[in-house]
Amino acid sequence: MLVAVVIAMCIVAYFFDKYTVKHAFSGIGYNISPDVRLAEPGEEFTITTTITNGKPLPIMFLSSTEIFPKDIKLVGDFEVITYHYGMAQTYSMLISTAYVMPRQKLTRKLKATLSNRGRYFFRGAELKVGSFLGISEERKDFTFFNELVIPPKPSEVPELKTMLGSFMGDVSVNRFIIEDPVLTIGFREYTGNEPMRHISWKQTAKYAQTMVKKHDYTIDPAVTVVLNTEDIPTEDEFETLLSMTRTVCEFLENCKTPYMFITNSGTVEYSRQRVVLQDGLGYAHIFSVLETLGRAIYSSVESAEELFTNAIQKLEQGRAYIILTPKSTAPNNLFLRKLQAKTGIDPLILTPN
Repeated sequence: MLVAVVIAMCIVAYFFDKYTVKHAFSGIGYNISPDVRLAEPGEEFTITTTITNGKPLPIMFLSSTEIFPKDIKLVGDFEVITYHYGMAQTYSMLISTAYVMPRQKLTRKLKATLSNRGRYFFRGAELKVGSFLGISEERKDFTFFNELVIPPKPSEVPELKTMLGSFMGDVSVNRFIIEDPVLTIGFREYTGNEPMRHISWKQTAKYAQTMVKKHDYTIDPAVTVVLNTEDIPTEDEFETLLSMTRTVCEFLENCKTPYMFITNSGTVEYSRQRVVLQDGLGYAHIFSVLETLGRAIYSSVESAEELFTNAIQKLEQGRAYIILTPKSTAPNNLFLRKLQAKTGIDPLILTPN
């Protein structure tokens, strides 16, 4: 009788084991995500991983192989394995095991850092679930593309901020020289030097002498930042130019000066078209600039000439231009004279060297 009971129990256990294998991942979920979209180089951020067991049965054995970016550094006593996939791709993997109770959510928060500029993905994990008796196991991939962008570090060249300070000082003075034709504050006698379009015929008839509009001066200066990445000799100079661009934009942010940002640098998303961020200021604007710089790849989507031609389409009095470019593709003198004539301000040309 006892033997029969033992045999019956073994049969039940065997079929239950088969059942648990067949339905190993029913009600099981996984998620991974960093707590920020943008982090400074070397800045500590948090990765949250969650394993959910929605079944009424416990998971007796669960093994997770989580896939992280190759350059990641986890804070704490974690053994990260480097995995090479083919010739071009390398990942870091963290392997761990767990026992998960029924209807339980297992959450783990990992502190990590990334030191190099770039675009990083947290791609998910491979989970393995053991059967009831531990005889066999099932595996399943949970795939994600949760992104984290690391922007370039600010430029460490002290002369750059000195040049920017001098340039913006000239722009500030220039705003009181250039009159804004939109802001009419009165009228005065015609001297013969004013353009015909400034004559007020209504006031001329009223006072029986030629009168012209008196304009207020330009109130808010605006800047266009142009980043050209055509023909940059080395990747080190490319990174230097990106760092300089960040410093320029952050300097304008501190000056409370609205600015447009335009570049022909290739990015993963916009590999065939230039990036244009219209005039803006504040957290959202600089965030977009830093994301663009973080995602930039060592290439250009159009020539420097095409970029410069597009950049000057919004020429207007009082608009200043800061052009960051390799020395080999700096704007020619004819272009610079045209720029100065239309805006009244000499552009600032910055090169990596």
